[in-house]
Amino acid sequence: MCGRYFFAENIDTSRYLKILERKHDQQILDLWQKGEVCPGQIALVELDQDCELMKWNYQLFDRALINTRLESIRDKRFYQQDYREHRCVVVASGFYEWKDKQRHYLTTDSPVIYLAAIYQTTDDLSRFSIITKEATSTRDIHHRVPIVLDYRQAEAYLKGKMTLTQLEDLRPHFEIRKEYENLSLF
Repeated sequence: MCGRYFFAENIDTSRYLKILERKHDQQILDLWQKGEVCPGQIALVELDQDCELMKWNYQLFDRALINTRLESIRDKRFYQQDYREHRCVVVASGFYEWKDKQRHYLTTDSPVIYLAAIYQTTDDLSRFSIITKEATSTRDIHHRVPIVLDYRQAEAYLKGKMTLTQLEDLRPHFEIRKEYENLSLF
């Protein structure tokens, strides 16, 4: 599962801003969350040959989903059109997982990673959900993990050139840092 991710200040946003400034007024641009990004916030996503600001919560009937299981995309018709027609990648530096109230920051050796996602269009800002799969190397922290892509894989994913099986078979090497422990005062 991916419940938060991090967008570092050192990510070069200049090319994104040139595109986004043509699409949105300053009020929308000011909503763009950088640093620690949480569900429901406005975030940067890349599309095939484009980028956009979207809200992190995909609507499924009356529920807001932050993650979509790869298996659900394969098995449930509801997701299949968005998987075919509305692929995006979330631009990030890393993501967080929790185990026993201990927060772990996971990243790769690249300063920018891309989280595979799907999105749905709405009247205002579109909404996205990060695709997750069964964890392998990080299973001792959490049983699910977002599908993490490098730049080349992200381009292939956005162009529809990666199958669900290829996404499932990806095994990036993660660098893991423990961050802090949640403590209760009561």
